[in-house]
Amino acid sequence: MAYEKLFNEIYAAVSLKYLWQDYVPGFVKSESPDWLNDAMDLGLEVSQALLPDDGQAERFIEQYLGRRKEELPKSAFERYGERLYFYNGRFWAVLPEPGQQQDYLYKAKFRFDRKLEKLNTNYQHRRYNALYLFLHPSDETDIDAKQLFEYMGRAQEKKKSQFGWVFLNCGNMIHVCNYVKNTLETIPLPQKAEHFLNTESDRLRNGSEWEDGMSLEEAYRSCRTNSEKF
Repeated sequence: MAYEKLFNEIYAAVSLKYLWQDYVPGFVKSESPDWLNDAMDLGLEVSQALLPDDGQAERFIEQYLGRRKEELPKSAFERYGERLYFYNGRFWAVLPEPGQQQDYLYKAKFRFDRKLEKLNTNYQHRRYNALYLFLHPSDETDIDAKQLFEYMGRAQEKKKSQFGWVFLNCGNMIHVCNYVKNTLETIPLPQKAEHFLNTESDRLRNGSEWEDGMSLEEAYRSCRTNSEKF
């Protein structure tokens, strides 16, 4: 399993563990969707709001996401410059070109539509389904979450299978689109919280042998066991 994809999936589950008030332990690693939770009868898919035609930028993200700054090739800094975005010293995103601040809306809608299509064709179904989307807006303080909330609600209202929750991670906040209760909530992510979630996700990623069927709780136990050996 590729590092960058797995890191995002772990980060999503860890952020919900510590921040989502409806969280129940029991998330188990899977595929299509990325996590299953029998205790909640829930399936969780994790994705980034990217377009297929992002081309070289998307391939670059797939290859280097989660790597330390010093691990990126010199050509990346020459090509993307200040558009390279880092969390806790690790590469996280290529920000949009200046002047494309609202581009994240189109990308989020596109990715949601594709995931909704897959939910209704080839995902393992549970009573509840959820989607965790990483958005990469240029301005994290100017997110039109209400527009996305309404768009996603309309897009799935006539679908047989629907997402009960969509989590929109915008860097310094997570918008929780709750279609079970038809509510929109914003969870702030101060810098210390971001740092903790990144550090915790990185520790879990490197402290366990991740395979399908591995639970988040098992990963925590594995990390504690490994740390006791030293």
